[in-house]
Amino acid sequence: MKHVTTLATLLLAFAAAVMPAARAQSQTGDRNSVRIEFDSYTPATMYDLARERRQNWAPQRVWGDLTFPPVKTSPVPAMVIMHGSAGIEANTKMWVSALNSIGVATFVVSSYEPRGVVRTVEDQTLVPPAANLMDGLQALQVLAEDPRIDPARIGVMGFSRGGAVAFRSAIEPLRHAVIKSDLQFALHIPLYAGCNDVYWSRQVTGAPILNLVGAADDYVGAAGCEELAARYAEAGAPVRTIKYAGAHHSFDATYAVTFLPKASTTLACGVLRWDIEPWTIHSELTGATIDPAKLTDFYKPCTRLGAHAGRNAAATTQARTEVLNFVRQVFFGAK
Repeated sequence: MKHVTTLATLLLAFAAAVMPAARAQSQTGDRNSVRIEFDSYTPATMYDLARERRQNWAPQRVWGDLTFPPVKTSPVPAMVIMHGSAGIEANTKMWVSALNSIGVATFVVSSYEPRGVVRTVEDQTLVPPAANLMDGLQALQVLAEDPRIDPARIGVMGFSRGGAVAFRSAIEPLRHAVIKSDLQFALHIPLYAGCNDVYWSRQVTGAPILNLVGAADDYVGAAGCEELAARYAEAGAPVRTIKYAGAHHSFDATYAVTFLPKASTTLACGVLRWDIEPWTIHSELTGATIDPAKLTDFYKPCTRLGAHAGRNAAATTQARTEVLNFVRQVFFGAK
């Protein structure tokens, strides 16, 4: 009897993970926009996600705002938009408007508010990074089930911490841990992503990537993302990296460049690479293998406080053009 009960529990847990996310909709102030609540999870760690340790996936209801283009012919392509450490910021409206203007629906996912968190700039442990990735992959499934949206033309775009989601969702072992089908993002657009914690496998989806970084970024840096993009390219994904001179972190923000004295950055620690299949951790700065139990000790001496973030008008204009051209090319076949 105990064996039967255990088996039933495991089957229920598996079904919960692979079934379409439950949804509830409510109208927003925009008649073209609707808020969709859907089921997600909060894995305690990326290891728990990658190894499908579902007992450590805490169920979590989250939401996203789905906005359709003013003029649309169903089914339309769509973009999942993942926010950064400061939560959903004012710049998101610009990207929603820009993408809607070329006929692409947008789904802005809120990973923090449903979990009772405003921002993680000062403390990145408030929400596990695995939760952001889980929300993004669950959002993909939600959109793919909507008859108004073309499941073959759903992309992901993310800022900073959300940019890491845009990269990581192209890693097959991470994608397949959540999505038990061939469903995948059609394109990935990380902007000033956090690329210093790399969860890596040569098994990538192969979807094209547009990687946008700021040359003056002293929060997450540009070099790590340039190196990571090269790694994806070598694994077979079409990648283009664009670096904007003089641009700081959050170069598309609506506020001027500001010094954030309490922003925690591990830029001085260099890149740590988690090889997913054996789950070994390597410091690309020193070449050392890091014991997972000693990660806190590793980070402590090289974690710093203080970084700049804010708008660079030229970079914002260029990024908007590059993003729309990239999306037109992938979704509509434009040259």
